[in-house]
Amino acid sequence: MIIKEQCVKVGFVSKPHGVKGEISVSLFDGFYSEDFDSEFLLLDIDNGLVPFYIESLRIKGSKTLLIKLEDVETEDKAREFSGTEVYTESVNISVKDDFQTVAFVGFTVVDQEKGDIGVITGINEISNNPLFIIDCDGDEILIPINPDFIIAVDEQEKTIAVDLPEGLVDLYINDEDGDEDDF
Repeated sequence: MIIKEQCVKVGFVSKPHGVKGEISVSLFDGFYSEDFDSEFLLLDIDNGLVPFYIESLRIKGSKTLLIKLEDVETEDKAREFSGTEVYTESVNISVKDDFQTVAFVGFTVVDQEKGDIGVITGINEISNNPLFIIDCDGDEILIPINPDFIIAVDEQEKTIAVDLPEGLVDLYINDEDGDEDDF
């Protein structure tokens, strides 16, 4: 079984390309077409990662791949994947950023005071203020990517030890009085 937290979200299927089942995959910041090296793609279908063997791969610019997946033979079948998130095992793609934040997707964040906060599911690349997007038991928490907050990174255990400012996590998960609005 493929565990989503052990993989890296690298992009999404933007649209079909042509009429023979080829798809166009747009890569997120930090990932580049020429560095993609995998025999299969993992597509997020119904909240699970489904592997698809890559029959052929063509590079269309630094951020776009044209991929023909096995058993996807028509434009209509390829269209079904439009908008689907694309993952790969972290060893299959290189990251080229000075501060390789995207490589932390899937890491567990552990605060000195609060303990295990949750798993990093993405990066919000706001200029001059990038944020970790963390899933905390279904709640989304945004934590600034600030070297002053990061104590240690354990790549083997896929954990990041942090010392966050007091009250930061509570802004997102403190709902003891039930005052938050439900939408």
